[in-house]
Parts: sequence; C-alpha cells; structure tokens
Amino acid sequence: MDWRQRRDNTNLRFLLEVAAQHGLDVSACLSNTGLCLPGAGARGESALAGIDAIESVELWQELAVIRNLVALHPAPGMGLQVGGRYHLTSLGLLGYAMLASRTLRDAIDVTGRFRPLSLSICPVALEPRAEGLLMTLDERVLPADARCLVVERGMTAWQCLFSELLQRPFVPLQVDLCVPGSASPQVYASHFRCPVDTRAQRNSMLIARADLETPLPLANTLTQRTCASLCQHLCDSIEDIHAPLARQVMHLLMGRSGRIHAAREVAEHLGLSERTLHRRLAVEGYSYRRLDERVRRNLAERLLSDSGLALDSIARQLGYAEAASFSRAFKRWTGQAPDHWRRQRQAEPLEPLLQALAHPGSGDRHRA
Repeated sequence: MDWRQRRDNTNLRFLLEVAAQHGLDVSACLSNTGLCLPGAGARGESALAGIDAIESVELWQELAVIRNLVALHPAPGMGLQVGGRYHLTSLGLLGYAMLASRTLRDAIDVTGRFRPLSLSICPVALEPRAEGLLMTLDERVLPADARCLVVERGMTAWQCLFSELLQRPFVPLQVDLCVPGSASPQVYASHFRCPVDTRAQRNSMLIARADLETPLPLANTLTQRTCASLCQHLCDSIEDIHAPLARQVMHLLMGRSGRIHAAREVAEHLGLSERTLHRRLAVEGYSYRRLDERVRRNLAERLLSDSGLALDSIARQLGYAEAASFSRAFKRWTGQAPDHWRRQRQAEPLEPLLQALAHPGSGDRHRA
C-alpha cells in the first residue's frame, strides 16, 4: 500500500462535512496531519469555508483524519453518512467512464481496471458467484480503529454509485461485515435494505446477476471508450516514474489538467518551497517543466486521438486560453501542428489497406 499516494480532496471534504454536521472540532480532526483550514477553530459548516485551500491529500493524511474522527465520535454508523455523499461525479473521469458503460458489470470492471483513479483506500476483490458477483473490501491494510468507518463508507458508496448508474434504487442480495465496533445487524439491514451478517469472515457485498446484466440507461460505447482510454493513459503515464516526489507531482498535475500550474503552486500543495521542489526533483533526475509538459502532451495526444473535440475545446481542457497557444506548445513537443498530427494518426490504420490496393498481391508474396 502506497500511503504517500496523493489524491484530490474529495474524501477529506466528505469526512469533514460529516464531522461538522455532528458539531465536532474540525481542527481536532486534522490533528497530526500537517493539514489546516483557515476556519478550522470554528464548529459546524462555517469551519469548512477554506476546504478548497487543500486541493490534494496523501493517503496517510486521510487515514489520520479518519482515526481522529473515530476518536472524537466512536459510535458506529459514521461511515454510512460519509459514504452517502458519493456520486459518480465524485470520481471525475472514472465516473463518466462508468456512467457510459453498457452494463453494471462493465462499470464495475472499469473501476477494477483503473483502481489508482478510484477513491478507495482499501484493496477490492471481485469474485464471481452463481448468484452474481461478490465484491470484497480488504480491511487488513488498516489499523483496527479505522476499519468500521472505512468499510461502512465503502459499502454505502457502492450502493449510491450503483443506484445512480441504474437510475433506480440498488439493493444488494447480502452484505457481510467483520469489523470491530460495528452497529447491530438491524441498523445495517435497515440501511442496505437486505440481509446483513455482522459476524462474517469478510467485508463484502453480493450483487445479483440480474442487476449486473441490466443495460445502463446512459450507455454510450463511444463515450465509454474515450473515457476509458483517457483513464488508461492517466494510469500508464506514470508507470515508468518510480521517484517518489516526481510521482507526487505527476499525480497532482494529472488531477488538475484544467489549468496550467506554476511550480510555486505545486510546491505549496506539497508543503515545500519552490527552490526545494526544484532541488529534490533534480536529485531524482527530473525537472518540473519536463513533468508538466509530459502530462499535458500525454493528455493532448489522447484527446486528439480518441475524441472528436475541436482544438479550442482541447486547449481549454489543458488550461490554455486559446487554441493558438495550445497549437504552439504542441508543435514544440512533437514538431507537428495538432491538426496535422491528428490527421496523420487517423490515416495510420488505413496504411496497410492503401498499400495492398496500390500493390495487389504484395501481401501474398510476403507470406509465400
């Protein structure tokens, strides 16, 4: 488990919103995390006024907030409230890929393919069963005091997301729980509207085959393919980068591709001075400009290849004010104008056919 992995503030926001609703001290929830809010000394919703100042959080910081929240409010059921706040839009690009999937099973498979883009803090296992599909959360990566809230949150988020995908209430066949400090089976049965075993050997949800095979109302093959391709590109684009700070910078830039970020801004998000950021990246063998241009070039190439978006739309998605600025940057990266690069890529699949038509029988001669 990479506890230094950095994500956006969605999970943190939902945790603190629930804490504020219960009248808890938000500053106490952030204790020993290195995070702070301008209004954290206040209680209630006003304490969250500066939440957008924290744009990203490392997994260890999220876990620390969870443990603080449990210590302040140890009653079970808090995770049910946190999990109920999740929507497909909470998952960003991954949520759109799920929404455009053909069936619920396809949408679940998408989350498995792009687990680094999901908001789950626990590993998830999928096991086909005669009745349908068993989804299991592996809570063993967590300390005991955090397990109940995280599992409650995960199970409830699944139910919310699946209901949104199906556009009707989703009810599991069975929910199994094995976490310390859980509520009574009746509380969970009322929440999930299905049988619940709180003395089980695992934390799992059983999904009916009929639900898995239900066509999703907003399925769109082209949209799903485009979103999945972009998700894959985001995951692939850092596979060869193993240096910890460079990976953090890449994660941060990929999550905020809607505008161009100066090194100073990124350094602030990471709790570093700009000089320290440049120095530590240099030690790892990278420069900030190189990482920033790699993220924008990768996304630009994927959008040009897999979408029909106009250049001005692509430019806006990458943080450029106008298509001309984007075109100049793209030509600097690739040596080609973006529209020429796109036309060339679109023609590539036709090259073998064009050659065969120009030289009949050439393919047979090569095989002989």
